[in-house]
Amino acid sequence: MKNISKKYLFYGFVVLNIIAVIYLYFSDYKIDPEMLKAFLTTEYFLISYVVYILILIIRGLTLLPGTAFLLAGIYIFSFTQVFFAIQIAIVGYCLIIYNFAHKLNFKVPQKILDYEHKIKTKEIPIIFALCFIPGISINILIYFLSIIDVKLRNILIGIISGTSITSMIYISIITGVFESVDYALN
Repeated sequence: MKNISKKYLFYGFVVLNIIAVIYLYFSDYKIDPEMLKAFLTTEYFLISYVVYILILIIRGLTLLPGTAFLLAGIYIFSFTQVFFAIQIAIVGYCLIIYNFAHKLNFKVPQKILDYEHKIKTKEIPIIFALCFIPGISINILIYFLSIIDVKLRNILIGIISGTSITSMIYISIITGVFESVDYALN
């Protein structure tokens, strides 16, 4: 695609979203979150759950922050359903990134490659510990580990064990906030 057509496509997308928001505002359209939650968790649970996992996988392939998707998932699904959706998505985009990392041919700065030997001495504990550092993007970490030829098994063990603990903490905190706000309002 040419740069011009990408630009028009982007601006068209933005304009379409603005028009949709203006239309919904002036038509007094009200979204009932409770009705939407009941609809997605009863009749179309499996479809909505699979779509949620696919959205998490796509989000993992981009640099979009996951907080909004986590909040939406916690509101709609239960603790364990959100936890397993996150873990399935992490494994999914880990496999995709691992398989395509070498084909992308991005140049990795030498400063980052200097850590290759340090990471390869104790792969799993270091990967596990890196999952707890706020601000480190898991998808970038997977890409970096793939570039320095860390085994997929070690990446998965470190990432899954680290993110499972952080996911449980985040989900617990946000669920507690939702419940306390709901309790305070009622």
